[in-house]
Amino acid sequence: MASFEEIMRRPASEFKPPEAYPVGTYHCLVDGPHETGKSSQKGTDFVRFKLKILKPYKGVDEAAAAEQQIVGKTIQVEYYVTDLATYRLTDFLNDLGIDTEGKPFDQALAEAPGKQLLVTLKHEPSPDGKRTFHRVASTAHV
Repeated sequence: MASFEEIMRRPASEFKPPEAYPVGTYHCLVDGPHETGKSSQKGTDFVRFKLKILKPYKGVDEAAAAEQQIVGKTIQVEYYVTDLATYRLTDFLNDLGIDTEGKPFDQALAEAPGKQLLVTLKHEPSPDGKRTFHRVASTAHV
């Protein structure tokens, strides 16, 4: 990875936005412990996971995935922590094979690192329509 000083000496025109990962389902691994934060707009609490791509699974354009060297790259997924939205976090933990029945969230979250799951990506346009981003559409148990 280039240092700040190295980046500052390069022409700005060299930098291009990253391509969205190809749509489809990937076999992934929870890469490290979760992070917590607050959304920038409303300040809603969230839990973020970094998911490392182990291999393309179903519906992925294999040539595009190979060209982008997808294996080993990461995807981030966030779950809001509110009374109305936290069921999604529970579903995610269950997809990891974590038994959440009667278990506090902090204990269940501590079990997530190293667990595997299937992640389906979709494409979503930026608000200005100039770029396309990959987003997690769904997750499933391996």
